[in-house]
Amino acid sequence: MRNTLRKPLKRYKNAPVTLGDKIRNRRIELQLTLDQLATLLNVTKEAVVYWEYKRGKPKVHNYPKLIEVLGFLPFEIDTSTLGGKIIAYRYTKGLSRKKFSHLLGVDESTLRAWENNKYIPVAHIMQILGNLFKESK
Repeated sequence: MRNTLRKPLKRYKNAPVTLGDKIRNRRIELQLTLDQLATLLNVTKEAVVYWEYKRGKPKVHNYPKLIEVLGFLPFEIDTSTLGGKIIAYRYTKGLSRKKFSHLLGVDESTLRAWENNKYIPVAHIMQILGNLFKESK
């Protein structure tokens, strides 16, 4: 009798923890080569290899396309907090902390404090953030 069990795919992680593992698993699930994924993400093949092997991580401006291709937010973010909502918004829009703080008209360190849930923004900033979060849904 012949063994009909399939061998697990090479380097597929059953419980991916790192961003690189999540990217590799999704690429394998989508049956994409490194070149094909790189083309979809508008990056080089080398960039994808670096991400998958945890030698580097994507720049924040790559996050929107990465989220789109993967079909999920591959980051561990607690979106039940204001800080987590701000981070998730920035990531889905591909905004660095510097760019987003500039758009809000606040200092970068102030934005970092909000993301770390150390402080709460003033009322008019809370209203702006609320509107941004609503628009992004």
